[in-house]
Amino acid sequence: MRTRHSTGLTRRDAEQLLNGAAGSSADHLGQVLSAAAASAREGELAGEQTALAAFEASLPFEARPLSHRATPRKRKMPNLPLLNLLSMKAVTWSLAGLVAAGGAATAGTVAFSNSGPTPANNVNAGSPAAGSGDTGPAAAAPADTSAANSATPATPGTASGGAPLTAAQLCTDLTSRVASTIGDAGGAADAAGLAQLLANPAVTAVLSTAPVNGLLEMAGNATAVPDYCGLVLALPAVPVPNTFTQVPTSLLNQALTTLPAADLAGVLNSLPAGELSQTLGELSPTSLTSVFATLPAAAAGNVLSTLPAGSLGGVLTALPVNSVASLLPSLPTSDLTDVMTTLPNAQTGTVLSELPAADLTQVLTALPSSALGNVFTGLPTSDLTQILAALPSSALGNVLTALPAPTLGNVLTQLPAGNLGSVLSALPATDLSGVLTTLPSATVGSLMSSLPTSTATRILGKLPASVLNGLQGALPSPILSTLPL
Repeated sequence: MRTRHSTGLTRRDAEQLLNGAAGSSADHLGQVLSAAAASAREGELAGEQTALAAFEASLPFEARPLSHRATPRKRKMPNLPLLNLLSMKAVTWSLAGLVAAGGAATAGTVAFSNSGPTPANNVNAGSPAAGSGDTGPAAAAPADTSAANSATPATPGTASGGAPLTAAQLCTDLTSRVASTIGDAGGAADAAGLAQLLANPAVTAVLSTAPVNGLLEMAGNATAVPDYCGLVLALPAVPVPNTFTQVPTSLLNQALTTLPAADLAGVLNSLPAGELSQTLGELSPTSLTSVFATLPAAAAGNVLSTLPAGSLGGVLTALPVNSVASLLPSLPTSDLTDVMTTLPNAQTGTVLSELPAADLTQVLTALPSSALGNVFTGLPTSDLTQILAALPSSALGNVLTALPAPTLGNVLTQLPAGNLGSVLSALPATDLSGVLTTLPSATVGSLMSSLPTSTATRILGKLPASVLNGLQGALPSPILSTLPL
């Protein structure tokens, strides 16, 4: 037989407590219920829906609440003892408080997890992803992983704490490890020492260790790592020149355009001709322009004069016209001579015919006579015509009188009659005299015969009498009859 115990709470007291009446004899219980019945303060219910969803997902299927789409039929609440009703209300408010607290905790966890990259070796990596529906007590509060992270080996390219390392940090670490491996404590004291360390065969073995093995992914392959690190560390020489072409093009476009002028010059001038040709040929026009805009004139001359004919033509025709116009006149005469005499005829015509008149004049008048003859030999007729037509009169005279006689004759006889008349008419009298007296008599007669008589008479009328008299034997009779001899 059960013994009935009195609760010490009358029906009237219970109603007063539920209605928030003051002066109840159960003060402590009244305070609890008053706090539970109060409206939620700002921030207390943040994350409520998220917490409720997580709570429902954790329940067994049969214990989950019915879908809102299938609303259960309303049932009349049975008559419960007053104390049980009071307890239900208290539990309801307690659950609301737990939901609010759980929502806040969930929001804090999400904010923390999004505050930075998560290391691949994080001990929580195996926990269920958000929204997977598989949550448990461990999801309520993140575990302290500091000890686990400190004991877990670093992943490639990261420090022991999981923070990603830059390429410069990894390359510096690589040189330190190589120096330690070969017992060279002072090897990393200067740029030359760093280059020697990167060229050491021990690099291959060291690259198998973390975190420097992250360089393998950055550089694309182990062979490219030493030269890639040389670029990253801005060394003025390539550590392993013969493997420089293994560095991916995307890295070259970025690295070469950010090097200081002196280091860029050192890198390019330390490359063999083949590697230099391939490297410049792989650069985008924008990067190529940036490289030659950065190089000092002497360094640019060394680079261009090292290139074989095909690569040189490809570089100069890939550069924008304004870049070529500023580059060629700035080159030392010896380098300019090498460049202009190495270019194939087609590329020579393209480059020269696109230059503005002032830059064209500066380039052609800077060349020695033999080099100038080499440049004009074999030029396509259209380019030759355009080049001579672009030169001012004084520069045109200087260029033509500087050409060797055979080249001069070939140039003038190659021009169509209309262009020949324009060129000879544009020459000052002194330069015209020099041109016609340099040419063989047969060539002079052929040139004059190709012109209309009126044009030939006008041109020859500019000559001094002494020069004109010396040309009588070479001129055709129709032209001689019009001259004041």
